[in-house]
Amino acid sequence: MNRLAELQHGHVHISQLRAAGIGRSALSHRVRTGRLHRTLPGVYLVGPQRWDLRGRMMAAALYFRGHGVISRRAAAHLWGLLDTTEQLEQDDTVDVLLVDRSPAYLQGVWAHRCKALTPQDVRWRDGIPVTSPARTLLDLAGCIGDIELESALSRAFHRNLVRTSQLNDVIARNPRAQGIAQLRVMVAEPHALHDTRSKYERKLLRLLMDAELPLPETNVRVGGRMVDAYWRQFGLVIEVDGWQYHRSRQQFEEDRLRDQGLFLAGNQVMRVTTRQIDRRPYALIARIVRTLVKVGWGEPCDDIPW
Repeated sequence: MNRLAELQHGHVHISQLRAAGIGRSALSHRVRTGRLHRTLPGVYLVGPQRWDLRGRMMAAALYFRGHGVISRRAAAHLWGLLDTTEQLEQDDTVDVLLVDRSPAYLQGVWAHRCKALTPQDVRWRDGIPVTSPARTLLDLAGCIGDIELESALSRAFHRNLVRTSQLNDVIARNPRAQGIAQLRVMVAEPHALHDTRSKYERKLLRLLMDAELPLPETNVRVGGRMVDAYWRQFGLVIEVDGWQYHRSRQQFEEDRLRDQGLFLAGNQVMRVTTRQIDRRPYALIARIVRTLVKVGWGEPCDDIPW
């Protein structure tokens, strides 16, 4: 039983316990003595109590006993398509897709209903039944913003998790899915996708879009260094700095070396902070416009007092 629990991220279903010869009284004894911990109805954690993300996903999958698969943000976390770990830990909720069953309320599980899933829509990841990358992207299109969806799609392509033909297939089979129009446009123009690694990179990209400025490449290598945003035609790099990630002496020195290397390669570096993005976005955009003009975008605008 311990070996089975290891394969299932510490969890077992009551039917598996019974198959192993553990009856009702033995089950009660193990719960009282802390050898088993009930996490969901009919699902138990074996050994010391812990509650990690994969364990929560496995518990939800075991609860539905083959009728549901992990989906949406939880599936995106398993495939590495979104930076969702912090949010999943805060929400304490796992998304599950149920096939032709009415979802009932269950604490810690957010169930969604679909009419059917084909074999190509279901995969196994770390021993957990999960929607395929293509189906995950389809479901994400209806519950996340366009920039976050763009980032997830870009990662799926770069990591060879999905092909255009697979996305076109899942789109064709679900023509009325929420958010499908936006996904269809992105799939048709994969060269225009932006990959973002943090919510502040997404916020900055949204500010640039709303200001109708030329959009940079994101998370690309320039002179052997990964940068947050890069206008290749102007040789301009923008790096987004958060205080919590750049307050050590080592990080300070590394940032200076990065800037020097980028400058020697013929680029101009502009550092912006998460505080500026949150509290003074319009002033930040004004400075970015001024910088873009100085490096060659648009017409000179020396009369604008920014």
